[in-house]
Parts: sequence; structure tokens; C-alpha cells
Amino acid sequence: MSENLENYFYDPEDDDLEILTDRQRESIKRQSMENTYTLVINNYDFDIFPDRLFWLLTDFDDLTIFDVLMEYYIDTEEYEKCAVLKIVKERERQLSRDRKKKQGKFTYTLPKDDETDSPTK
Repeated sequence: MSENLENYFYDPEDDDLEILTDRQRESIKRQSMENTYTLVINNYDFDIFPDRLFWLLTDFDDLTIFDVLMEYYIDTEEYEKCAVLKIVKERERQLSRDRKKKQGKFTYTLPKDDETDSPTK
């Protein structure tokens, strides 16, 4: 797993992190991965989480988050999740392309005075 991946889980400059054990850090990492996975496969619907605090990866709305998740699940040999992430990533990529194609294409032109169907006097 890449070295800078730690930045996804917490701020490395946070002094409170010094009190965490390696086991606690690994637990936070796992929870972050699982919660972010659940969020992205459910179309970013936060209603899937109960009304409590939960860990998430940062930048979860960017397409790169799929690569981070897939790298993690390859390392943990959870290949079924990688397959699901690959499908969802392609869907998100296509939606992004479609949004870019539509930008600026829908405009409304006001009719000229002589084109209106207003009754003549």
C-alpha cells in the first residue's frame, strides 16, 4: 500500500494521534475503508449511516477514491469488493463525461416580439 495513504485516515500532524496504538490506527483505517466503500456503492447516500459519528476517507467524492479502495481491498484479498468498485467507478466516470457534454448545450432563447402569439388589437 502506498506510503501517503495514511493521509486518508487522519491528519498526521494531529498531536492527539500520539495516544493511539497501532491496533487502534488499524481499526480506524479498516472502518474508514468499509464506511467509504458502503457510501460509494450506495450512490453517496449518507442516510445509510445511523445517526452517529463514523470514519470516512477524505476526498471520497473524487474518482481517485476508487483506486485507494481497490488497492486496500487487493491487499486484504477482498476481490469481490474490487469488482464492485470497478463497476461503480466506470458508472461514475460515465456520469462525469455525460455532465461535461451537457454543459452549455441547453439554453433558452427568448422569442422576438414578432414571433409571439400575442393577440393583435
